[in-house]
Amino acid sequence: MTTTIALITGANKGIGLATARQLGARGMTVLVGARDAARGREAADKLRAEGVDARFVPLDVTAAASITAAAELVDRE
Repeated sequence: MTTTIALITGANKGIGLATARQLGARGMTVLVGARDAARGREAADKLRAEGVDARFVPLDVTAAASITAAAELVDRE
């Protein structure tokens, strides 16, 4: 069985969090991309408490180094 993984930017609040919740409810693994580590971890914890397979990924889409680091993290895991 394969797992579908969704990396969602800005998943710590608003539309991003709602999207993460909906995809997680459909059985997807959700990678919570957020610039603020504390908020990202909090959102991932909240989603896990709701039964979603969620993991925090530090990600600032305006910084090339952050994008590269996030891609490397996803590749490793």
